[in-house]
Amino acid sequence: MKFILLFFLLLPPLLAADTLRFSLQQDDGQAHFNYRFSVAGQAQQLNFSIAQPTLSNHFRQFRRFQTSVMQQYLWRDLQMHMAKYPNARLIRQPDRNALSYQIASADNTLLPQLQQELSQLTTERSQFYLQQAYYYQLSLPWSGPVIVPDHQRLMQDSLKDLLPVAKALHDKLVNTASRDTVAYISSWLQQLPYQDLSDRRNSTGNTFSPPLRVLQENRGDCDSKTVLLAALIRMLLPDVKLAIVYLPQHAMLAVQLPVTGADDKATIEGKEYLLVDPTGPALFAPGKISQDYIMYTRSGQFGYRLL
Repeated sequence: MKFILLFFLLLPPLLAADTLRFSLQQDDGQAHFNYRFSVAGQAQQLNFSIAQPTLSNHFRQFRRFQTSVMQQYLWRDLQMHMAKYPNARLIRQPDRNALSYQIASADNTLLPQLQQELSQLTTERSQFYLQQAYYYQLSLPWSGPVIVPDHQRLMQDSLKDLLPVAKALHDKLVNTASRDTVAYISSWLQQLPYQDLSDRRNSTGNTFSPPLRVLQENRGDCDSKTVLLAALIRMLLPDVKLAIVYLPQHAMLAVQLPVTGADDKATIEGKEYLLVDPTGPALFAPGKISQDYIMYTRSGQFGYRLL
């Protein structure tokens, strides 16, 4: 069974972000985050504290995905299944990129049944191992099946840990319109340094940072910042529907808020979503994205997952 690993590389931005000042101090088991930045030319500050154990345990087991390790697990599972058939055996074929094998049996009439059973077992166990590791198999229009971090679960399982951040934002943005709330959070995240790693296609998960790690390390790539933005919007605007949009070498958030004719948007399952790109350093307002991606969003040539 063959898997393709896909992660996202951001192209150079059009505009430079404002200068963000960040400090992180620790005392009495708490980590104190302090930000100074600007939104629409106005000086802003944001402060919150997170318990040190929460930071330390936040997706501590998340690792880069290793196809070779999963193939070893699958091969073990297939061999255990074949033990039920003493007159048949599996012969593994050399292949660095896929789990390949042949079935040898004295009873040729048994081969179709075995092939079907092994194929189904491979699918089921692959899904199990991906879920355990917080990964997900996604089908994209331009590349077919790929394996990506399970952004949906990573977002959902981050909500509790992000409560202090959401509370600080809520106190600052109370009675603020939904679109302005999204704009404020997105502008803040755009000004966090972009995590520029070489050869991201071969990084197999090293490029993705769970939400608290983005804040602790004060940097993140497109999908990491998008998941963080989605989690914060989910807590502040729980009735607003969200989706993560996958584009060639990029990812961004789609937010189901009212759109205008001038907005960049995506149609997902018959509904219009406002596009929001928190990656930075380009300071794109909600409804504005890079020209590099408009052709894909307008033509529907993108992947997505509802969040």
